[in-house]
Amino acid sequence: MFLNKRLMSPEFLYYKALEKRTELDFEERRNLYNIQKGFDGECLYDKIFDEIGHESVYILRNLYLKAGKSITQFDSIVISMDRVAVNEIKNYSGDYHYENNTWYRNGKQLKDNAHIQLSRAKGKIIQLRDEAGLHFNVEGAVIFTGDDFRLTTESDHIWSETVIRNQLRNYFRQFKDDRISDKAKSIVRHIKNAIAENPYFEEKADLSRLQRGLYCGKCESFDLRKGRFQFTCASCGAIESNETHLLRAMSDHKFLFYNQPITKQSILHLIDNQISEDVVYRFLKKHCHINLMGKKTTYTFKYYDWEEPIAEIKQNQRYKDKIES
Repeated sequence: MFLNKRLMSPEFLYYKALEKRTELDFEERRNLYNIQKGFDGECLYDKIFDEIGHESVYILRNLYLKAGKSITQFDSIVISMDRVAVNEIKNYSGDYHYENNTWYRNGKQLKDNAHIQLSRAKGKIIQLRDEAGLHFNVEGAVIFTGDDFRLTTESDHIWSETVIRNQLRNYFRQFKDDRISDKAKSIVRHIKNAIAENPYFEEKADLSRLQRGLYCGKCESFDLRKGRFQFTCASCGAIESNETHLLRAMSDHKFLFYNQPITKQSILHLIDNQISEDVVYRFLKKHCHINLMGKKTTYTFKYYDWEEPIAEIKQNQRYKDKIES
């Protein structure tokens, strides 16, 4: 069973927010494309695992673990009573070749090596296991979800730790005979205790590049007509409440200026003062933790991103959002 939701990474949400407010340069577009493709591959992995069933195992997804002095990222960790399987997920496409510890794509040598990443991740789980005094086997596989991925290699080791798209359902079926138990719960607990924040994301948007204001949640147009409690998009007619727009702005602020606290003035500046200071203040108090530092007040968004609170407020909205899909 899945124990956590697979969330978009801070880097992914940074580029998505940035794309809405400025024209991305070539490097930014490439980064966003690669992150989107990787996330799509991870979601496909989850979808197929759901179809096969995963009631007999615990699954932790998309997290960072600290073991010793280093922090390692994991796409998926499958846990049962006597084994932990690390899955490194890659949504590659095209022709790949592995030879002499080196990967090639279309004859060009690559700097990244998915199987070295897998080996490093397995080593971290072994370190956590030994530090906790637990006993279980650690295994793993690189999962290639792309349906047009092709690999050639004479390495038996690489094939033993490789699962391509048409093998994925059979790979998942092997876990149906596993069992979850108190020991599996103990393994999960020790892994969760090692969860750390992503230490590698350090992007920060240049405020002078950003288009300020509010934008439509359907078509992303900034051409909105203001009402008393809602905005109507002049381009597509979608109607969204002040609260919906502010939740989106708080989430954008969080990822565009990561690890920087929100202030009332910074939100007002980002939205170009399109909502009054009193309304902004009311919703900051509702959806953020308040940090008092002398005479200065800052705010920390309570949620990972805006999708969590928006699902809650839609149930009790007095002024309903009206967006046709």
